[in-house]
Amino acid sequence: MASVPVSAAFASDNAAPAHPAALDALARANDGPAPSYGDDAVTAQAADALREAFDSPGADVLYAFTGTAANIIALASAVQPWHEILCSDVAHVLLDEAGGPVRLSGAQLTRLPSVDGLIAIDELDRRVARRGPVHHSQPRIVTITQSTENGRVWQAPDIKGFVDHAHDLGLLVHVDGSRVANAIAAQQVSPIDAVGDADIITVGGTKNGMLFGDAILVRRPEHFDGIAFVQKQIGHLASKHRYVAAQFLAFLTDDLWLQTAAHANAMARRLAAGLEERGFALASPVEANEVFVRLDPDAHDRLSRSYTVHQPDLDEPVWRLVCSWATTSEDVDGALAALR
Repeated sequence: MASVPVSAAFASDNAAPAHPAALDALARANDGPAPSYGDDAVTAQAADALREAFDSPGADVLYAFTGTAANIIALASAVQPWHEILCSDVAHVLLDEAGGPVRLSGAQLTRLPSVDGLIAIDELDRRVARRGPVHHSQPRIVTITQSTENGRVWQAPDIKGFVDHAHDLGLLVHVDGSRVANAIAAQQVSPIDAVGDADIITVGGTKNGMLFGDAILVRRPEHFDGIAFVQKQIGHLASKHRYVAAQFLAFLTDDLWLQTAAHANAMARRLAAGLEERGFALASPVEANEVFVRLDPDAHDRLSRSYTVHQPDLDEPVWRLVCSWATTSEDVDGALAALR
């Protein structure tokens, strides 16, 4: 008897296919020769669109193929080896980037306690208060994730207060925005309100329907001197830059990037509601496109026969299901049916 194929529909938004608009954008960019290394018209247009979206006319814009590279470029250009990069205890830069930010910046990565990736202002105060003389590494930048690795959204007033307070403490602020579109769509606020007055932002594309590519919005270039050299050193200054930029231009046009994110969020809410109706407890509030649910071994066995799901913490019976632009209501209903 043939086994039933296991679907990756909820494994990650990285597992989703590329949106047709991304493929169309690549085809349009593939029309004849163009200047290389980002000196083409499409890259310039995409940069202008990103600046306009985030109300940051003076920002520099760079691109990377992956979110990890975008984070490393942003952080490594902000620090010296005697500096500290502050992050949450569940941060992607801490747990899922293979030590890349530390290796390539030379700076120390210091975790701060959080609630699902949301860091309290008091934690910043406590860490910065310990800043000592030459014997101690010096806090330089704090990185926060929007939406967080546990699917939480920094609400606009909270992220504004956090970023402003970090600045008052003399810290720079980086926003890891691999799912920033989901946070913007969830709150129905402007992009800049969803990131506060952050100094540098990585803007996710791959998780939101692009074939590849994340952007780096450098809102205060004076604090990130040499960032273009870091981008080049780690191999993310693409010779055919227009193929990354063209996708951003397509997604920023008519707010497609927010429409895809809003759909993913809606599917996550549908999934979460169905799980709770069936008596399953959510481990974190569902505020964007990720669902964390507690499953006993029997329930997990039933679900995993049909779907690939991820267990973030092997010590906890919590499983992550992620919705994407391509998730359908039939996909959601199928997963719920598998748990009956």
